[in-house]
Parts: sequence; C-alpha cells; structure tokens
Amino acid sequence: MRLGFIGTGTITRAVVTGLLRFGVTFDHLSLSPRNAEIATGLADLDGRVRVCANNQEVLETSDVVCLAVVPQIATDVLGELRFDSRHHVISFIAGISIDEVHRLVRTVSKVVRAIPLPAVAEGKGSTATCPPDGVAKSIFSALGEAVEVDDEGKFDALSAVTGTMASFYAVLESQASWLVQEGLEYDAARAFLSGYCIGLAHDAAQTKEPLSAMVKHCMTPGGINEQVHTELSRQGGIRAVQRRT
Repeated sequence: MRLGFIGTGTITRAVVTGLLRFGVTFDHLSLSPRNAEIATGLADLDGRVRVCANNQEVLETSDVVCLAVVPQIATDVLGELRFDSRHHVISFIAGISIDEVHRLVRTVSKVVRAIPLPAVAEGKGSTATCPPDGVAKSIFSALGEAVEVDDEGKFDALSAVTGTMASFYAVLESQASWLVQEGLEYDAARAFLSGYCIGLAHDAAQTKEPLSAMVKHCMTPGGINEQVHTELSRQGGIRAVQRRT
C-alpha cells in the first residue's frame, strides 16, 4: 500500500504516528509539505516516510490518499490537483459530503469519510468511517476501534458527538477548580481527574452492556452519584446534548 496525506496537521501527525507505532503495513508514505515542521518530524521517524515537494507529487506517489485539510480551504487545495481512477480517497474533511468530495477530486472511483481523533497515535479511541470499506478498516482498526456506518446521516451524527470535546474538558476544569478550592494543588487535582476518566473509559470499553445499565451500577440509593445525577438531570444538563439547534 502506498499512502499519501494531503495536509500535514495534528490529525495527520496522529494517524502517521499510530501507523508506525503499531506496525501497519505500507510500502511508503508521502506527506504534503504544507507544515514543514510536522512533516519533517514524521519523515525522521521512518525511512519509508518522505516529504514531497508539493501536493501533486503526493498523488503521483500514492494509491490511498488521505485528505486532511480544513474545510475552509478544501475547494482551493483540491481544485488544483489531478486525481485519477486508481486513487482510493479517505477524507477527514469535516462537513463535506462524499458527493462533494467526488466533485472536487473528479475521476476518483472510491471515496470514504473518516473521523480520526488525536488518540489514534496511541492506539486509543475510535474512528468512524463511511461507507464500510476494507482499506479504511485495515488502517483504523489497528489504531483503536473502527466503527463503520452505512450512510452519511449516521456518520454526521457521530461527527456531531465529537463537538462535546471542549465541554468535556470544561467539566474537568470545573472539577479541578473546585478541588483547588478544597485545598488540593492543581497538578494533583488534574492528575486525579485524568486517571479517573481513563478508568471510566476503560470500564465502558470492556463491556457491551448498555450505558444506561452502567449509570445504574454507579448509583447507590442516596449516595453521591445518585445525588449528582439527579441534580444534573433536574437542571437539564444531560438532556442538553440531545437538543437540536
């Protein structure tokens, strides 16, 4: 497999790092020169990774091409390139449909969307892909959990859920601030909360039971978990994430 990446930012760095760390098989990997620092750093990790002179050279030396540019510049960047029918395209571009990617890259026969997150560098987390595709699955199942969906409505819903990341960290920061008020050093509070979240995520990944059942398992009648859950529910904090805007 000859891999190429158009766009060399945080997600490209995470995916390439994961590919190397977990021994995913490929012949060579071509990188866009757009972010020279990231691209050079990745090329230094493995002799099969090289930085190309331009994005067209990435296409000419690749069969599987990952599109990792931000949506604001996608039309301009992709419009300048010449794809052909051999290219198997995996798009990381948020909010741009499969049909729109087809329009931008023209002659390509296969387009898959994916939502890799930075944790793939450590083989953690999950990556949604649409439609189901053997090439994408072989890449992302090695970097954590690969979740295939069969239509873009479902894929867009999974993408929307990732919009809670900032709020997740904001809740942790709020808890850390409260712990500081209670006399803890901030570093100790942060370390505790980080490990606490890892433990909860691990428990969720180790079982297939409904998450609603895990909610109940955590609540002793009259206990702190039940009290907090009841108060958050009463104030609408939990239901807020389900509201459509």
